[in-house]
Amino acid sequence: MGLVQSVRPQAYVVEKDVSLAATSGTAVGISVGAGTLVLAAGFENYDAVGNIDTYTLDVTDGTTVFANDLNFDDTSANTVKVGTTAGLVAAADTIDVVTTITGSPGVITGRVFAVVVDVADQDTGADEVDRDQLA
Repeated sequence: MGLVQSVRPQAYVVEKDVSLAATSGTAVGISVGAGTLVLAAGFENYDAVGNIDTYTLDVTDGTTVFANDLNFDDTSANTVKVGTTAGLVAAADTIDVVTTITGSPGVITGRVFAVVVDVADQDTGADEVDRDQLA
């Protein structure tokens, strides 16, 4: 018996606003559960980034880099950049933003996001109830 569309796992967007420090580092991002398949991930900067030597970022869970070396150097505000490396988050984790910065851009705020599907065991079979028992 096939599952009806309404109970199948659907792709959806998860997101979190973060502040990126003025130096290279990691900003803790989106919490995801075990068995989450990440289809794509990216970042939108709310603030303009000036022309400095280097301002790149990765969106990663520490195992898979879903968006690699997104270049935000000399970028206007509200620019969206996306990576499309898919990967499975096997254990509950966070999808973080890791920056590599050379220069002094100041603190940049923005939104980290990911398109995900929960592929954890979806066994929702019917349990036996009293009416199913023969008297």
